[in-house]
Amino acid sequence: MSRRANTERQILQALEAQILETGMGGVGINAVAKRAGVSKELIYRYFDGMPGLLLAWMQEQDFWTRNPGLLAAEESSHKPPGDLVLTMLRAQLETLMGNETLREVRRWELIEHNEVTSTLAERREKAARGFIDRVDELAPDELDVPAVVGLILAGSVYLALRAKTATHFLGLPLHQPEGWARIDKAMEYLVACCFPDMLHAEPLSTLEARRPAGDGVPAATAQDVSAAPPQSPAPAAPAG
Repeated sequence: MSRRANTERQILQALEAQILETGMGGVGINAVAKRAGVSKELIYRYFDGMPGLLLAWMQEQDFWTRNPGLLAAEESSHKPPGDLVLTMLRAQLETLMGNETLREVRRWELIEHNEVTSTLAERREKAARGFIDRVDELAPDELDVPAVVGLILAGSVYLALRAKTATHFLGLPLHQPEGWARIDKAMEYLVACCFPDMLHAEPLSTLEARRPAGDGVPAATAQDVSAAPPQSPAPAAPAG
């Protein structure tokens, strides 16, 4: 690793430590520079300031910004769309639950509107739509895939963030594995009930091959979520 790469890693680690210690309210270029043992001018040179630094950190940590276009059109998936959606939901929740710093940033995004939060939201929306729209193209008219998946995803993300200040939600223990196992089962149940049998029984590649000519899905470049099994374990309860 080059000297610059080592220094960049040092700065990114300092940012993460600062967020964990003070929350986003205590994050600033002077604080990060002091913790990293570098000048703030160096952070400007390497990351173009705090917005660039935060975006670089999120690029490595956040599920959607780390996976900018799931289900590349050129990849032939052998998993049904229902399994792929469930895999995505589980993977995103597992990413969030396993990273307290990321949860802190996501809470900050809910109450702040600025250059960084706007860019993060745009990146996440673009990546998520590339995935969800492709599945939606295969669904029957009565199934609104963005709305259904949006409700499930938003609910699970809210519970992950709410766990910082609440121990229970409607009786669900948010600090215990039992509660998250129940949430995982609920996601599985909702996907099974909301998606018709054909989206569970047939592979994505088969369903897309059956579509009329000229009615294809726009191409995207990314990895295939089918690499992760839909039967992943429930995410661990957050600490604290």
